[in-house]
This record gives sequence, C-alpha cells and structure tokens, in this order.
Amino acid sequence: MMRVFTSRQTSRFATPSLVAALMAAGLSISTLALAGGDNDKENGDTVDTSAAGEYLVEDGKVDPDTYDGYIAYTRSCQACHGPDGLGSSFAPNLVRASERRDFAEFARTIAGGREVQPGQVMPAFADDPYVLGNLENIYSYMRGRAAGDIGRGRPQIIERLEEQVSDETLEAEEEREDEES
Repeated sequence: MMRVFTSRQTSRFATPSLVAALMAAGLSISTLALAGGDNDKENGDTVDTSAAGEYLVEDGKVDPDTYDGYIAYTRSCQACHGPDGLGSSFAPNLVRASERRDFAEFARTIAGGREVQPGQVMPAFADDPYVLGNLENIYSYMRGRAAGDIGRGRPQIIERLEEQVSDETLEAEEEREDEES
C-alpha cells in the first residue's frame, strides 16, 4: 500500500533578521526553501518549498527525505522535545505543534528560537547548517507523525529508495550509534 501526503499549509515569509541569520550561517534563502511560495517579491529570489510537509509511506516505511528528518530530529531536537516528538516537562509536543503551524512558522521558530515563557526558551538554530538544511525533512517527519502515518521509533526506508539517503544522514547515524554503544 502506497500513500503520498502533502501539506496544505504553505505561506511565504522572509523577515530581514531571519534572512541575515541564514546568510550568516552560509545558506541562501533560495536553497533553504523556507516558505511555500513562488517568488519573494522583495528581492526576486525564488523560494520553492513544495516539498515542505510532504512525505511518502509504503507499508509503514518512509521516503529518504522523511527518514533524514527523523535522523535530524533525533540528533538535534529529541534531547528537549523527547522521543518521537511527544514533548517533555520543559519542551512542547512537536507532533501537535506541527498540526497547528505552517512551515513558515515552524522554520522561523527553529531558525530564530522562541521565548515560550520567562525562563523557558527554545534556542535558535540559525548557526547550525545541518538543522537548517533539514528543516523541510524535519517538518515532513513531524507532519507524518501528527497524521498517524508514521509510528513511534525509527522508521524504515522504502527499499527501492534506500540509495537516495544522504551521506550526511549516514554519518549522523554512525555518530549516534557510536554514542549509544
């Protein structure tokens, strides 16, 4: 059984402070693909986020980009937001949050951070090219978890697509396995 899912929530944003932070991290707004839209009217950059929130599930297995999102999540988000995005005593449930937030707000929060309440702050990841390069993948993974299409734990990759897994993800997996042993 094959199911393809797409996000219906897309919007455009390019705040000057966020763009500056992303540029400082060495990423261009067009390659990062921050928000769903065709063109940024202010500077003419093309911003394509057609993949943000999309994922593929076949027989409980996921596409490589969604798998990359899982790996990036476990590497960079799980310590605060808990396994599978279900939250912790000090960080919110990202599965539920991905149901309420479009990709633009999701990306803004990760890149710029957020003060939840006094003394409780989501750190900014604008200086982490690995996280910024996986924003769409993390969002797709969270959307799949929110819809109930991706279960708890490490997903498997659709066999016919395994060769598409990024080298960066394979390296992150090896690091994680080394830390666990």
